[in-house]
Amino acid sequence: MAGHLPWYLVNQTDGSELVLMPGGWFRMGAVARDEEAEDRETPGHLHYVAPFYMGITCVTVAQFRRFVLETAHEAGRGWEKDPDGYPVRDVNWYDAVAYCRWAGLRLPTEPEWEYCARGYAGLIYPWGDDWEDGRRVCRRRQQGPNGNAAPVYAHPGGASPMGTFQQAGNLWEWCADGYDSDAYKRYAEGRASRSEDTGGRVLRGGSWYDDDLAVFRAGYRDYNYPNLRSNFNGFRAAGTVVF
Repeated sequence: MAGHLPWYLVNQTDGSELVLMPGGWFRMGAVARDEEAEDRETPGHLHYVAPFYMGITCVTVAQFRRFVLETAHEAGRGWEKDPDGYPVRDVNWYDAVAYCRWAGLRLPTEPEWEYCARGYAGLIYPWGDDWEDGRRVCRRRQQGPNGNAAPVYAHPGGASPMGTFQQAGNLWEWCADGYDSDAYKRYAEGRASRSEDTGGRVLRGGSWYDDDLAVFRAGYRDYNYPNLRSNFNGFRAAGTVVF
């Protein structure tokens, strides 16, 4: 179905680079070879996602500034502290949703995010099943006591099999979904998540500040309140494919 679509495009509103995700069935949630898997990642199951576009990187400071200037959106304080090519942070879920609407895009769903991070085979990390200290992930332990966020195209060795950057480390990323600890159990039974009934919103990927390696796994799930603006949270945009 996705064969006639361009594999790469640049969004004309904000300049975001997006790559086509062909969609299909992929291994979602806990996998037997992952000893760190938690109950909220179970059961592992095959999950279907329709074709869509995913931002190659998180939204940058420069892109978010353009949004604020054009819309007069009240984004709070702190988001301008990094250079233009860094991922914007100190943005809450509502800021991210407003940006995506302005750009004609949207936040990815939690299944879409995980599909991009681990590919069809259900990799433990975006680059494979084994942890590798080095240049794959932006985290402070690798950068010394004063470690911080990195530019959006840093650490290319940590790119996912689907062509996305930094889905492990740098910043936690907001997803569209409300958080449901039993979502994967519902998915495995062919039911929809009850995510709209919850107060929290899904965050994925870990951040530069995290030392616990478990959070960098592609299946790791977390959440926070949608009005939270944090030094550790950002987002990437997705696009719906219309046939």
